[in-house]
Amino acid sequence: MSNKTSMAVRAGAVGAAALLALTACGGGDEEAETEETAAGGEETITVAIAGEEPYSYLNEDGEPEGATIALAEEIFGEMGYTVEAEETDWDSLIPGLSADRFDAVSAGMSILPERCEQASFAEPEIMYTTALLVEEGNPLGVQDLNDVADAMESGEDITLATLSSGVEAGYVEELGIDAEGVGSADDGVDMVTGGRADVFALTAISLSEMAGDMDGVEVTEGFVHEMDGVMQYGAGSTVFPQDSEMLDEYNEHLAELKESGELLEIIGEFGFTEAEIPPAELTAEALCEGDLESLQDIED
Repeated sequence: MSNKTSMAVRAGAVGAAALLALTACGGGDEEAETEETAAGGEETITVAIAGEEPYSYLNEDGEPEGATIALAEEIFGEMGYTVEAEETDWDSLIPGLSADRFDAVSAGMSILPERCEQASFAEPEIMYTTALLVEEGNPLGVQDLNDVADAMESGEDITLATLSSGVEAGYVEELGIDAEGVGSADDGVDMVTGGRADVFALTAISLSEMAGDMDGVEVTEGFVHEMDGVMQYGAGSTVFPQDSEMLDEYNEHLAELKESGELLEIIGEFGFTEAEIPPAELTAEALCEGDLESLQDIED
C-alpha cells in the first residue's frame, strides 16, 4: 500500500459515511472536514469492489487487495484522495454508483454499450478472455460457450452458471441458451464444486486464480468468444458516475502509467501479463459504441 493512500473495508451499505466522503469533496461540512483531517489532510473517496480475484477482493486479513484496487490506490493517491473500499455484489455495482453509495467502481468491469448508458468508464485498463470451470477431466468436452450451446442443442442436460450481470451473461443470451445467474464469482465456483452446475463461465484469469488448484474441478484454456463471426474482444476499467468531474484527471494519470510501463508493474503483481495491457489505440469511446472493429484490427 502506498504512503499516499490508506484503505478501509466497510461491510454493508455505506450510508452516511459515503455522504460525508462526498461532502468532503466540497469542503462544506464540519464533520466531513474532521474525517478529512483524520485521513492525513486528504479527501476521502469510496470505491466499490466485487470480491473477484485477482481484480478486487478481500484477503485473509479482510483487507482489500487485487490488481484494480492497487491501480485505484496509485491513481487516486496521486490525485490526493484517501481510498475507502466497500465490497458489494456484482449486480449492485452500477446501481450503487448511480445511487451515490460510492464514488467509483474498481472491479475490472467490462466496457459495454449498455453500461455506458448508465455510467462513465475510464480508458481501458485490462484486457480479458473467458474460461469455463468444469468437472475434472471435462467429461462434457466443452472448451467454450459455443460448445456448451451445441451440447445443449444436442440434448445434453447441462446447467450453466454466469454472473447475472457479467459480460458472459450477454454472450449466453445471444446464444439463446439458459444459464443460472449468480451474484458473485464465489457463488459461481460454489455452484460447480457443490454439484449444482456443470459449467461456470467467467474471465480466465479470475477462474485460474480462484479455482486453478481446487480438487475435482479444472479450468479450460482462455478463449475469446466468437459471435456472428466477430471476435468479442473486450476490456475493463474503473467506472464513475455520469458526468464525473474526476474522470478526465483519472485518465491523465492512467495514460502516464501506460506510457511509462508502470501499469504492467502494478497489475503484474497479481498475475496479469503484457497480453492483458490494452493497446494505446483501444478507447473507451469505441467500446461504448460497440465498435468491435477496432479490436478486430488490433488482433489482426
